[in-house]
Amino acid sequence: MKIKRVKMRYRYLLLMALILTSASCKMLFGPDKTGEFRLSSEKFLAESYYLFGYSYEDSEFYRYPFEKDPVPDIINEGTRVLDGQETIELSSFNTPGEANGFALVGEFSNLDDARDFYNDYTTVEEGLQYTVDSNIVEAYQVLIQQTSAGNYVKLLVKEVNSLEGDEGNKYSEALMDYTYQPNGSRDFP
Repeated sequence: MKIKRVKMRYRYLLLMALILTSASCKMLFGPDKTGEFRLSSEKFLAESYYLFGYSYEDSEFYRYPFEKDPVPDIINEGTRVLDGQETIELSSFNTPGEANGFALVGEFSNLDDARDFYNDYTTVEEGLQYTVDSNIVEAYQVLIQQTSAGNYVKLLVKEVNSLEGDEGNKYSEALMDYTYQPNGSRDFP
């Protein structure tokens, strides 16, 4: 009987340890430092229009502008342009925190070259000129973002698309890899 209690307590402690460890991984290790996300300029209507932006610190999408959600680090505002006789929307990024911004550090003609540069880019160099608006973003670009908190992110733009919704609404999407440095260091992991 005593052995059963010891085994039961051991199983209980092991289960509690697993639950606590899995629930607190983000608290222990911080935000995801690398990943992939798709950023859209599609607007949604509630009381007013909003779109979804991404927070590197939380590894979450948030509505912007939306008073109940935190301000994201990056949004795709989209830029409307004429393509012949048709209006399309191209991807363009913005930092809603209105501080720091984006610097283009590489443009390539294919994903393999862009990925090689992205992987080899390990330290943010001094003297980059950051803008709150990125201008139009194209596939195979590598950008550095300095967030409003002063942290650095490198972005590899893998694809961009100009799209049209069911209601005829124009919007754009960009698919990106990112590496986030949450401590303000210029060196990427």
